[in-house]
Amino acid sequence: MLRKVMVLLFLAPLLALVVPALTPGRGSALPLFARKYGMPCTSCHVAFPRLNAFGMQFRQNGYRIQGTPGQSPWEAKEYPLSLVGNVGYDYTRADTADVVTGVRGSSSTSAFKQNAVEFHTAGTLAPKVTFHFDNGFADNTGVLTTGMAFVQFDDLAKDGALNLKAGIYDAEIPYLASSRNTARPDYLSPVTLDAGGIELNGTKSGWTYAAGLINSARDPLNAKPGSSTFNQFENVYAWLMRDIHDQLVTARVYLNQQDPRTPSASTSRHLQADVSAYLNSGHWILIPGYTYQKFDDQADGVPSPGSTERHQTALLEGLALFGKDSQWVLTARWELEHIEKLRDQQLEVADLGYYVNPNAKIALDWTHAVDNVGGPRVDEVQLYVFVGY
Repeated sequence: MLRKVMVLLFLAPLLALVVPALTPGRGSALPLFARKYGMPCTSCHVAFPRLNAFGMQFRQNGYRIQGTPGQSPWEAKEYPLSLVGNVGYDYTRADTADVVTGVRGSSSTSAFKQNAVEFHTAGTLAPKVTFHFDNGFADNTGVLTTGMAFVQFDDLAKDGALNLKAGIYDAEIPYLASSRNTARPDYLSPVTLDAGGIELNGTKSGWTYAAGLINSARDPLNAKPGSSTFNQFENVYAWLMRDIHDQLVTARVYLNQQDPRTPSASTSRHLQADVSAYLNSGHWILIPGYTYQKFDDQADGVPSPGSTERHQTALLEGLALFGKDSQWVLTARWELEHIEKLRDQQLEVADLGYYVNPNAKIALDWTHAVDNVGGPRVDEVQLYVFVGY
């Protein structure tokens, strides 16, 4: 069954050649840019916070409209600050097996949850210098967490053909990212890389591309025998996106050195390769994706020399926009992760949102998560409010 799904997902990007190109939709991720440029919030996103074609280009161009030079923050009339918040009432039901008897029993909880409060400041420091900093309070812990903190030097080659980014950032595909999710649960697929390092990126003639060298984040406190260096610039990634009549197809590869799970080893290699597509008709969007991961050691048991662990993840996400001015947005997502000889995990998500205005929505979200080895079967429903200013 999984093999058939993989074949379908590999073929899905080919549909980009035949899907008609219609007008993009609505939304805005950081309202500070709408205030700065005096544009409608619907100029940049299909549905807050998911980007449309113009928004992807605006982001890639260093938060600048094509042909417009950047300026310092103190030259702008509006202060470059946005606030994003998400709070809701959550009901969760879990069906769990007893670790001793194996008998399954169910339990449920319900509570108000602060899913996120984030502060963003972003924009330009000079005609060819971009910045982005953000922090936030996650869940109900009350702990302020760090987020992105980077500077990008734009137009090293003419018209954004080459830019240099340095700092802490999310290395992700513009249309498939945890920060752009229109449903509440995060992706099961590893769509976003937490990066700290440098990236060369650019766009030219319908191609958008990036390549980076980032920290491995190996932990010296968990050092293995023979380890002498930690948290070095030793991970590399690259991705290439092609625009085919306003339909997007992307391939990405990521090579990671990580803490090993084999006691005798000092490091372990991890390979991740994925393909995805963004098929857009204007009133609906379809995003198929496939990820292959290979680990040079195994998580469970005592692996034999040279043993590996392989993961395959299939993703199919769809958005439908309907109602007056596309105020209603339905997001549905299905994901399946197959961990070779260990287990399968499945995630199903549905989210129905009503946009009170382009930067505020009220939504009902349902999630079902299950695996095939007797783990918890979780159903979660949340009614929440998501706002940005």
